[in-house]
Amino acid sequence: MDGRSVRELVVGGDGEPVLTAGDTLDANGTVTRVYPWAPDKPSGITCYLTDAEWLLEDLGSAHDVFSLPPDKASYRVRSDGQVLDRLDLMADFIPVVHIPNSIPDVGEHWSKSTLATVLQLLDELAATDSASASATTGTPIIALAGARLPIDRSTGQPMPVRVEAGSVWQLSDQGRMDTLDTSAQLAELRERIDHLMDRLASNTRLTTAGLGSLDPAKVPSGYALQLALSPLDSLVGAMRLARNHKYQLLLRMVQRLHQAGQVWPAGESLPARLVWGAHMPTDRASVLKDVTAGYVGGVFSLETAVRMLQEAGYPIDDVAKEIERIQKRAFDQAARLADATGDNGAVREYLGLAEADPVPTVPLVEPGTSAQGNSSSDG
Repeated sequence: MDGRSVRELVVGGDGEPVLTAGDTLDANGTVTRVYPWAPDKPSGITCYLTDAEWLLEDLGSAHDVFSLPPDKASYRVRSDGQVLDRLDLMADFIPVVHIPNSIPDVGEHWSKSTLATVLQLLDELAATDSASASATTGTPIIALAGARLPIDRSTGQPMPVRVEAGSVWQLSDQGRMDTLDTSAQLAELRERIDHLMDRLASNTRLTTAGLGSLDPAKVPSGYALQLALSPLDSLVGAMRLARNHKYQLLLRMVQRLHQAGQVWPAGESLPARLVWGAHMPTDRASVLKDVTAGYVGGVFSLETAVRMLQEAGYPIDDVAKEIERIQKRAFDQAARLADATGDNGAVREYLGLAEADPVPTVPLVEPGTSAQGNSSSDG
């Protein structure tokens, strides 16, 4: 009546709720549903979505987040007109995945942030003010003794003196000018910042090489750089290990949501995982040399060789399609396959060619017999 959107429960003539496709109602009044990812396992669980807002003046002291009055709620409406009030998501799971940053302790659910161990360092870096120190170094404090300063005629007091280029002060015979040198404190402040950055790189295992503050002249070889990046490699490996199971769960959830929306066909969820590329600098020329030698020598399969090149950073989007393109041009291997098997069909499949048209059979003709047959005429 107040213009708010509501969702009405649709019931039949007998007062029973109208079931959607795939739902059944048993004698106990329980609705079960067959989900496309588990066709042989009916489930009595589904997930509902509600998204609503309340005005603060409609809430009293007796209300909390678990007892909000539904009659005062203003439900949101989706772009297709669906009111988000107990909207059936057609799924038997809550579509939320908690991705941890590290492996939690035994009995704990939440993990620890990478920055949790260096919060004090970050606070000290933020509190280090090099601007004021550099200001006193660039424009130092000057003390004048015996100087003849201009007099303000209205007040009779010496006018303020500003230090700027081209300034000239007249000093008496006993006059002098002293400056406060703060350059040593500025250098010490810069060393402190560098020290804090080194501690930050060490405590977070990001390393100075990972932060980009390592002097390249101090790295004698690529092997030394790899050793310098080993803590970062360990950190990335631990973070990926903590996320591995959750990413598999996320990909499974994506498949089932597509099946619930009838975008993908029914069937069990396929196992899927994320494959990460190299996070550290790699010698691509060396990797290419090793892959070529291993594949030619029969140590690596073509699938392993292409996957190694993809992980090294070569522009390979799809391993299977790249292998297919390679095999279409591998005529020497196709010739060896034909010599080994004598099967032209296998060779054409290896090269990605369509099946050849069947060769028509030609009847054999015996010597001395005409093509018209063995008919003879009686003289």
